[in-house]
Amino acid sequence: MLEWIIIGGGIQGTTMATFLLKSGKTTVDQLAIVDRNGEPLARWKHCTEVISMPYLRSPSVHHLDVNPFSLQKYVEKADWNNNFYGQYKRPSLQSFNEHCAHVADDLSIKQAWVQGKVTSVCKTGQGWEVQLQNKRRLAGKKIVISIGDW
Repeated sequence: MLEWIIIGGGIQGTTMATFLLKSGKTTVDQLAIVDRNGEPLARWKHCTEVISMPYLRSPSVHHLDVNPFSLQKYVEKADWNNNFYGQYKRPSLQSFNEHCAHVADDLSIKQAWVQGKVTSVCKTGQGWEVQLQNKRRLAGKKIVISIGDW
């Protein structure tokens, strides 16, 4: 039985996975992130690419990592120019996405990735059971539902 199951691998689901892993509440082998896409943030990347967003609307402290200044430090270390816009330091989409990939790689988040579509979630005596469209079942003590347009 897994410690945690996160349904949804977008911004919120991946942020939650980052928090759980960095805070020591679980390990990557005790975590499953279920998403219909093949990689973290796939829908986010698609939507932001379609609209050609150069900079995020949120300030640089809003990102996947638990350290609010992680993105700024990442960009400074890479010595990139023009990666923040305006007084609130809105990050460029490229630097935000690269930072997300760095955080996900650093935590081996893809090891917890389960590609599939959830068809049901049931409470059990010991936690939760998640059934996927391909008939695979996952059992976990705790669950987070972080979905957009499923």
